[in-house]
Amino acid sequence: MRLKSIAFMLLLSGLSACSTTQKPQESENLTTNVSEPEPIQTLSAQQLYQQAQNSEGATRVQLLNRTQNQAINEQNWSLLLQASDTLLRSHPEQQIQAVLLKSYAQAQMGEPQRALQSSRSVQSQLQTPEHFYWHQLVQGTAYMRMQMPQQSAPFLLRASETANRYQIEASQLNPILWRSLQSLSPQQLTKYDSGSAIAKGWVQLAKIKQLYLGSPVELHQASNNWQRRYPGHPASFALDEKVAELMKIEPYNATKLAVILPLSGANKGLGEAVKSGVLAALDNYQFEDIYFIDANLENQQLTQQLNDKQIDFAVGPLLKSNINRFEQHNLLEGIPSIYLNRSDIERQSLQHYYFALAPEHELDQALAHFMAKGFEKPLILAPNERSGQRLSEHFSSQWQRYNEQPPLVGLFDDNKEMEKVITELLEVDDSEARIDAIEGIFKRNVKSETRSRRDIDVVYLLANATQTRLLKPYLDVNVSTFVERIPLYASSKSHSTRIDSTDKRDLNGLYFTELPWMLPTKGLANLNTRQLRERFDSLWPDVADIEQRLFAMGYDAISLIPQLRQLSMLPGKSQTGLTGELSVISNGEIVRHLAWARYQSRSINKVSLEHLDPTPLFMKKQFEESSNVMAPESVAQ
Repeated sequence: MRLKSIAFMLLLSGLSACSTTQKPQESENLTTNVSEPEPIQTLSAQQLYQQAQNSEGATRVQLLNRTQNQAINEQNWSLLLQASDTLLRSHPEQQIQAVLLKSYAQAQMGEPQRALQSSRSVQSQLQTPEHFYWHQLVQGTAYMRMQMPQQSAPFLLRASETANRYQIEASQLNPILWRSLQSLSPQQLTKYDSGSAIAKGWVQLAKIKQLYLGSPVELHQASNNWQRRYPGHPASFALDEKVAELMKIEPYNATKLAVILPLSGANKGLGEAVKSGVLAALDNYQFEDIYFIDANLENQQLTQQLNDKQIDFAVGPLLKSNINRFEQHNLLEGIPSIYLNRSDIERQSLQHYYFALAPEHELDQALAHFMAKGFEKPLILAPNERSGQRLSEHFSSQWQRYNEQPPLVGLFDDNKEMEKVITELLEVDDSEARIDAIEGIFKRNVKSETRSRRDIDVVYLLANATQTRLLKPYLDVNVSTFVERIPLYASSKSHSTRIDSTDKRDLNGLYFTELPWMLPTKGLANLNTRQLRERFDSLWPDVADIEQRLFAMGYDAISLIPQLRQLSMLPGKSQTGLTGELSVISNGEIVRHLAWARYQSRSINKVSLEHLDPTPLFMKKQFEESSNVMAPESVAQ
């Protein structure tokens, strides 16, 4: 905040004092020795605050405002909070700006919810462009503190537009807006690629960075073109430092690769499937040497082999138990690595990444789609065993972060219990009981049709392929014809290429998530991938589904190596793989966004479904109210 009005008054008073011209005194010396002026000392925020405490009236207000400015420059958030509270107590005319800067301090101090609540208390009183700018900056900063960049971006873009229009100094805004946009995917960025030239410029530069990261020549050329198109744009600050820094990012230069897999024992078949995928990927990536090492070796033997072969990159192990062992004993210390599963141990190195075919990725993706569709009461059906319980609990806990009502969960112990669980959950048995009671009263058969409950608006199956083929007919029969047909969704567990080759009956209309690799070749857009799939099918026509998935995983693990550093720098950047769209989040986990497909007329077709990053339930009301805050008409004119 800059004290333009106060500074203007001081300037006028200074000019007034100089308006009386005095006759210069005569001097015998025609030359005078002029001493160098003393440099102006910049006071710290603490010094300014101390002076304010010893002052009164307008001088006190001015010093407190200068304290706020300097505290922001120094990132002294506790003092910013203290100075703002002082203004609120003793100078109510400063309330709006003081509350906004207090909220900003709260957001920076790790209290984003309090910051949102504080700024909401004055959002109906915003009077000046500066008020609106700081309100939007506080909102955007708070959401970024909660790691919600998609909710943050629109506030920060509006703040940037306001700062540009009214010449408001925005050094605090630009870096956080840049970080927010870096965290968005290309699809999410496109949502904001419209409107003012300011918004377009920010989004276009973020897209350029994602597209050409790791390609210095193309990045430099595209950045120059952007600069010519958007001269003087506030995002230009990123060109000199941020883009130049990114141009220096070198991919991992792996020359001696170790692939550590279970090559003996009970899990040898799983290791061989991954190995086949790795070998297939080597047609596109050249290493000086590649070594396949058995993960079942003793620690000392493993360390000896890694040292003797001078390994500079590792892929594996595959099994979680082996990954835990490797991390506990630091067996891959100093070696960049892609573990092929999750770990129960905290990440040991920023050069270690975790690539798992985790079903939780699919559940989160389904939830984002359900939120986009506006579903309110999902029914989850899963087998009553360890995996089914874990996944249904994961979905339920995630769902309740964003919705007041929990989902309905049905667990079945065996195939015979499926129909019973469905009729109870849909309350079809209650409808049948009412029909029986009416027939008992009239002592004759009554023409009737059972009704199911009406509040369930989507069904999500976490069952395997065989169970899904039994569940869907039960659902079709028991959903009442008096209500609109409930859409059915399933995870990739429901899909089996081997079973589908002989049986697609009764699955018409079912949506499911799946690895692109597991869909029919017509669903693979890339020609090389289609040819790879055809070659795979000719070599291994009867291979199990799990081995097909592990082949794709091994292939993608090798394909990721040249892009890992770039992906980890840009949370919104992704790479297309056989296992899905791959991105890297802050904890080093490689996250998959799978393809959607649908059974239609005894065939499987790839479909595109919308997704929405949901807002946590406790934030919804605040977000909706804050999103509706617009600049006052007096400001916008």
